[in-house]
Amino acid sequence: MQHSVSIFFMLCLLLVPSPSIAKSGTPFNPITDIHWSEIDFTIEGVCFCPRPPPVFIETGIIVSYWEPFLLLDTSSIAFYSAMLGSSVGGTLTDELGGKNKSSDAVDIANESTFAQSHAFLLPLMAGICDRNDYGTWWSEYDAMWQDDELAALLTPEVSLFANKAMVMACMADAIAANAGWPLDAMPWCVGSGGSAYPMTGHVDNDNIVQANATAAYRMLYKLNRIGMICDPFPLCGCVQTPVWIKSHYKLNVARPDIRDVYPIGRATSTYDSGLNPPYMGAQGSNDEFLWVVYRMQRCCTCCE
Repeated sequence: MQHSVSIFFMLCLLLVPSPSIAKSGTPFNPITDIHWSEIDFTIEGVCFCPRPPPVFIETGIIVSYWEPFLLLDTSSIAFYSAMLGSSVGGTLTDELGGKNKSSDAVDIANESTFAQSHAFLLPLMAGICDRNDYGTWWSEYDAMWQDDELAALLTPEVSLFANKAMVMACMADAIAANAGWPLDAMPWCVGSGGSAYPMTGHVDNDNIVQANATAAYRMLYKLNRIGMICDPFPLCGCVQTPVWIKSHYKLNVARPDIRDVYPIGRATSTYDSGLNPPYMGAQGSNDEFLWVVYRMQRCCTCCE
């Protein structure tokens, strides 16, 4: 009889949904999840932009502000979107899922982390500095995001930075980023996140929050590299930047809870207290992150 009861309870445990599968969260809300006080709208003065003949030159007003233009998921479960607060399909198997999750075994020291990433380019402030770089990107359909060696086809310069000296140099960027000024002259570094290469979801860090932040930085860099987003800082247009300019971007994490805005590369230890508790955060499932990305917009009103 005792043996039968034991078997019964074991079967019951097998039927309980796994926390790694039963993911859910509050969908993104642009009113509450964006730090609108960070926009910092400024009128800088008069500008002049070239125009085809017979106009030649057109005059406008320089406006600048921080635009929340991109939402980035980094997910431990394939096809789960923290932005949507739900899964969008796929399979329940973990073939494309992440590793080093809070639900993993306790002996995960020195283990790397892998996260899928989803990018949503949204016109949240259309009509001031108009841009056309909108769309979406899902890493589950991107073979280069899954394979470090395959990613080198997109980033052949990785061979220059895959050495200890270049990685150690990132300590300077980490110090600068934590002071609020990431070093644009070191595009291969993401501050306390380490290296921007390989441009994949594999991060050699077993700190889940820091590793997911690094994955988000890499996806942002990748979107620059493949031409999905442009840098609107020049007055008379939006230029492609296959080598990104880090100081033109900043982020805040919005899932599993909301935190303040910070520059690329700042240590997650400055804001991760209570952010990723076991099973469920304040706004969504643990290990499933949403990052709101702001970019510096600067345009001449004549040329939009």
